[in-house]
Amino acid sequence: MQRFIARIRLMQDDLSKSAKLEARTSASMICGDSRTDTAWESISPGSIDGCLSSPPYLNNFDYADATRLELYFWGDVTSWAEMCKTVRSGMVTATTQQSSVNAASTASSGLAQLGKTFTRIEDITSELEIQRKSRGRGKEYDRVVPDYFLGILDVLSRLAKVLESGAPSVWLIGDSAPYGVYIDTPALIGEIAEHLGFRVEEDLALRQRGLRWASTGMRHDIELTERLLLFRRD
Repeated sequence: MQRFIARIRLMQDDLSKSAKLEARTSASMICGDSRTDTAWESISPGSIDGCLSSPPYLNNFDYADATRLELYFWGDVTSWAEMCKTVRSGMVTATTQQSSVNAASTASSGLAQLGKTFTRIEDITSELEIQRKSRGRGKEYDRVVPDYFLGILDVLSRLAKVLESGAPSVWLIGDSAPYGVYIDTPALIGEIAEHLGFRVEEDLALRQRGLRWASTGMRHDIELTERLLLFRRD
C-alpha cells in the first residue's frame, strides 16, 4: 500500500507541475476500438501526419488483468466477471483466455486476402496446434494467432485511410515463441502493412527479451527481441 500511495503522490506532483506549464499545443482523445470504423469516423481521410503505437505483444499476456488495480480503483468494474465481459472482450486477442475455435476460424477467413503472409500465419498455427495436442493440457496458442493478426489487419487498414501520403508510423512490438514455435510478429505486421500500401523502412532491435526465464529450465532457447518497426504510407 505504501508503494501505491507513493506512486499516487508522484502522479499528483506531475499533474500539478504540468498544469502550470504554458500550453503549446492541444490534443483530443478518442475512446474506442481501433479495429472498427466507428472509432475513426471523426478523423478526415489523409489528415494525419504520423502514428506512434505499441500494440499488444503476442505472448499470452492478459492485458485486462494487468490493469485490474486501476479498473477497481476508478470504479470501472467491481468484479472479475465484469472485467472479462466489459474490458477483456473488447481487446485485441493476445491471450488464450480470449480465444475460441469459432473466432480463430473466422479470423483465418479474414486473413486469406494476405496471400503468402497468410500461408506463413497458417503454418505457425498448424505447428502450434501440433504442440498443443502433444501436451496433456496444452494452451490454445493456435487459436490466438489468427485472431491477433486479423485485429492488426483491421487497425492498419483504417490507419492507412487517415494518414497523409508519406506519413510515418512507428510501432514498438516484440516477437514470441510459444512452445518454442517462433513467431516473428514485427516482420508479419510489416508484411501486412505492405499489403495495405505501406512501405517498411526499418525494423530495429532495441533489446533482448525473456532473459529472466532463461535459468528456469521451463523456457525455450530462442532469443527474443523488442523492436521498433518504422513503416510509411506511400
